[in-house]
Amino acid sequence: MGKVLYVDACGGASGDMLAGAMIGLGWPPEELAAHLETMGLSQVEVGAAQAEHMGIMASRLEVKARHEHHHRHLSHILELLERLPKEVGDAAAKVFRRLAEAEARVHGSTPEEVHFHEVGAADAIADVVAFCTGMAWLGWPRLVCSPLPMGSGTVKAAHGVLPLPAPAVLNLLEGLPVTPSPVKGETVTPTGAAILSALAESFGPPPAMTLENTGIGGGTRPSRELPNIVRLWMGEEALAGGERVVEIAAHLDDMNPEDLPLVIDRLMKAGALDASATPLVMKKGRLGFGLLVMSPPELAEALAALVLEQTTSLGVRLRSVERRILPREVITVDSPWGPAKVKRAWVNGAWRVHPEADEVGRIAAETGLPPREIRVRLTALAEKHSR
Repeated sequence: MGKVLYVDACGGASGDMLAGAMIGLGWPPEELAAHLETMGLSQVEVGAAQAEHMGIMASRLEVKARHEHHHRHLSHILELLERLPKEVGDAAAKVFRRLAEAEARVHGSTPEEVHFHEVGAADAIADVVAFCTGMAWLGWPRLVCSPLPMGSGTVKAAHGVLPLPAPAVLNLLEGLPVTPSPVKGETVTPTGAAILSALAESFGPPPAMTLENTGIGGGTRPSRELPNIVRLWMGEEALAGGERVVEIAAHLDDMNPEDLPLVIDRLMKAGALDASATPLVMKKGRLGFGLLVMSPPELAEALAALVLEQTTSLGVRLRSVERRILPREVITVDSPWGPAKVKRAWVNGAWRVHPEADEVGRIAAETGLPPREIRVRLTALAEKHSR
């Protein structure tokens, strides 16, 4: 199945906490020092530090910057990141672009005009590059994150006192699962939210895995209600229930082809994951059809019985198989023709979108527009929504 890294944000998430948890996994921070030298940030010193939170020892990335210029534009940061190995620089650039977009929405400007204050300082650049370097050191495992806990109260920032969660954090986490935290204070920082929202493939409970290693990162905020830590679980991903299916197959040589769509529709409504029919040349040169039904394991017997009931087959074959699925979901976009559903799947670090055929057909029937034009427009809207 491949490697998976689970971010257990039990006490929150910040850049130094996430980088510290990478150190806890065994990642050598000396790699970061070399990258900072390449970027021309030799005045920035980094090292591993330890923090204790409610009796739990955690690692933290400690950053010391001398004569650091704290106000940077996105273009300045991207120029620095271009000097890194491509896989690390591209991932870090993705994080900072998300940060710039979120901050621009807060201040009513554009990403190019945003002045990075806290998040643009050397320590935040170091945190982001550290996490991306750690991911490369791990071989770029699939990254899954728990719902993020939202603290409450206020925090002092460059522009004054801000409510918590910080406005940029809320912008970064739109469309992602969050949960309330009893902590009175900042639990998720903009840098932490940007790293996870940009790089995590999905959010939710831990995936099934063979656990190989764990790392604990700690923040600087004193623990009161909860330990101020984040945990990384590293492992080999195991089969989950939805990834083992049963194939039900039958050969049909004496069934009216007009009835097959009705049977397939009945099977889908009964819980089949998929069903299809293909033409066959059978024994003695007879023409027929092969019916293939993909079933969840718990419905296999019921669906096999339904195939025997609804078709002319005298027998079916069942076999258990594994399947690989991409993280996927259905989103709704605001189109010129009203809300429209579009399916998207996460692959190779980006969303791949595909408008639902039923929506394309509905809009075509209502407007008389060619389906291809509708599909192009919905795809563009979904791609913009997914950035």
